[in-house]
Amino acid sequence: MIRQIPECGVRLASSWIFNCYLIEDGGAGRPFVVDAGIPANGKKILREMTGTLGLAPQGLSSILATHTHTDHCAGAPGLHRKTGAPVYFHEKVRDYLSGEKARMFPISGMSRLAPILGEGHFEWRALAEWLAASRSEGVGATPSFQFSCPVGGFLKDGEPLSGAPDWKVLHTPGHSDCSICFWNEKTKTLLSGDTVLSVEGRAWFNPEHVEPALMEKTEERLRKLPVEHLLPGHGRPIHGAGFMGNAWSHRDRVKGKPFWTCRARQGANARG
Repeated sequence: MIRQIPECGVRLASSWIFNCYLIEDGGAGRPFVVDAGIPANGKKILREMTGTLGLAPQGLSSILATHTHTDHCAGAPGLHRKTGAPVYFHEKVRDYLSGEKARMFPISGMSRLAPILGEGHFEWRALAEWLAASRSEGVGATPSFQFSCPVGGFLKDGEPLSGAPDWKVLHTPGHSDCSICFWNEKTKTLLSGDTVLSVEGRAWFNPEHVEPALMEKTEERLRKLPVEHLLPGHGRPIHGAGFMGNAWSHRDRVKGKPFWTCRARQGANARG
């Protein structure tokens, strides 16, 4: 599914709970992609860019990942090979490329994210792609970072994005040590990755984290932003004013729609 969000110049490719964003113009006349996670989403974004928008594949300026987890970066190598656009991560990823193992949260903590599973139409293909890619791309089945294309550069907190000056990098550790968000002060848009999720129309600071103290500082920092458009890695986008103040904390336990009530997407819709 591709959804246009005209108020902030963004297009969303979604497969089950996995979101990927195409920003049409980062302020320098060229589009970029955030979180080309599962490969299907990267393919959808490329079709949208070359078909609907009529741009050449080489028109893509960059491919950004909010962190190294498989479901946020596994589609990036394929998109890189089609477009030539460089892939960027937070500068912490230098350590992973040098052999450092990424910190991972306990498997038991994943149960806290059960409400997210009911936020989209279930797709077997999306689940299969995620599981398959977790063995070969990003940080997935193991804490070792694997990546099948070159990392084009590294991002630092507070810096504007190269080729997209309207957007600023925010280092937001907690869910992972390399987690980042992207903030556009002009449109008051936050691309939040897994740092802030959404469940049933309400923002939720991720309860799944490697260090509670880091997540606490990140939550305090982001609550102060005048966000009017939240584009999360999982869950539906939220629009309006003041909703960050009403967001659930990472300490909150949230009940959402049961996963088994999530209708599977079938037929033409499943082909995205």
